[in-house]
Amino acid sequence: MRIQRLSAAIALALATAGTAQAAGSSNAQHPGEPKRLERLDQALDRPPAETDAASAWYRHIEIAALIEVEASYLSPYTGDSESDIRLSTAELGIRAPVNDWVEAGISFLYEQDATDLEVDTASLTLANAHVSLLFLTAGQVYVPFGVYETNLVSDPLTLDIGETRETALQLGFVQRGFAGSLYAFNGDNEIEGQDRIGSWGATLGFVQDGDDRTWSVGVGYINDLGDSDTLYESINDSRASAVELDPSLSLDPTERTGGWTLNAAANLGSFSLIGEYLSATDDFDPASLEFKGEGARPSAWNIEAGYSFSVLGRESVAAVAYQGTREALALELPRERWLLGWSIELYDRTSLGLEWARDRDYSTRDGGTGKSADAIIAQLAVEF
Repeated sequence: MRIQRLSAAIALALATAGTAQAAGSSNAQHPGEPKRLERLDQALDRPPAETDAASAWYRHIEIAALIEVEASYLSPYTGDSESDIRLSTAELGIRAPVNDWVEAGISFLYEQDATDLEVDTASLTLANAHVSLLFLTAGQVYVPFGVYETNLVSDPLTLDIGETRETALQLGFVQRGFAGSLYAFNGDNEIEGQDRIGSWGATLGFVQDGDDRTWSVGVGYINDLGDSDTLYESINDSRASAVELDPSLSLDPTERTGGWTLNAAANLGSFSLIGEYLSATDDFDPASLEFKGEGARPSAWNIEAGYSFSVLGRESVAAVAYQGTREALALELPRERWLLGWSIELYDRTSLGLEWARDRDYSTRDGGTGKSADAIIAQLAVEF
């Protein structure tokens, strides 16, 4: 279930999903990844029933799956209310240690009304913690830009701006609480028509563990925030519309606009605190992303507090969060969001999550409606 024992802490210590071999197994979310992959990692990290080194190769393959079904009610800014029941997530993960130095993994994803069945991630990692503190990951991954940790059902608004899935090369290290990496990829944006490896990023973090408390901090940079999954689609649509009005414009952006992120987290006994901020480093070209007639500089944050407790002997967590954005109207994100949620482990590997969220739109002078919207979500999740 989505009951987080540690926010960005272990995630920063393991800078990518492939570093499990470099630093041992982890039950926490890795930087840049959506939380559904965290739950697959948790299932894959469970020790197999048989660990005999002489076993056949197929005995070392680990398989896990995640299914999430959601019932929702939405009262939007304008128009009639809506309700639905949908298969929000169906994901299958496969991971195998090929030898002492190489681990490979692949995951498949389906999201009703959002994502057709596809390869979500597929990568291999070269690492051996007993020999070297370095690791190398190659493949289709969520690059480690942002942590996006939460105890709630919904993803934080920081993920809506920063989540970036690319085929990349990543070189990193894990050593005595510190973790960092550099990564590079050929982004979806062909700046000035150039189809080559020109996008890169870096992340650095530190985690401190104690008997009943853990805290972490981390920073990240990416040289083209426009390569993120959400911004790329928005920029592509915006520039296509701009070209129809002015054929002299290029369909592709003419320059890169970087992004940076800062995150911190702490677990103090039963209490947990999460904080994350993400922003573009400069204004985008107005033809790519616009706000009030000028180039937008989108940003988002998430501040969350959680409390873990038992209910009839079952693990449970309550959480409240305040989130917001600036200059993100073109991305159809709210200006402010309040969330209240509660999750409980019904049975082994089976959880129920309840969430209420209230969004406040941008004001009318900014181009929004100035109104509020409410959403109620119940999610039943099973991992196996």
